[in-house]
Amino acid sequence: MPETALWVDSKRKEFGLEFVNGCIKEAMSGVPGRFYALENGHVLGTPFPATHPIAQEQRFALLTGCTFAGFIATP
Repeated sequence: MPETALWVDSKRKEFGLEFVNGCIKEAMSGVPGRFYALENGHVLGTPFPATHPIAQEQRFALLTGCTFAGFIATP
């Protein structure tokens, strides 16, 4: 997932290493609304809940079959 890795690196610079790594760790353990990425049929993290404001964009990415989409909580 090379685009995801580049995007995560940019988010680490924007939000801080500790925050982003924490979001990824929580999402990998099943916590929704922290981190979710899609790239060429691969998925990483846990989707944001349907009630979250980002859910509409997340659905759009899934329905259109985009090659990359990344979603992360904000500090």
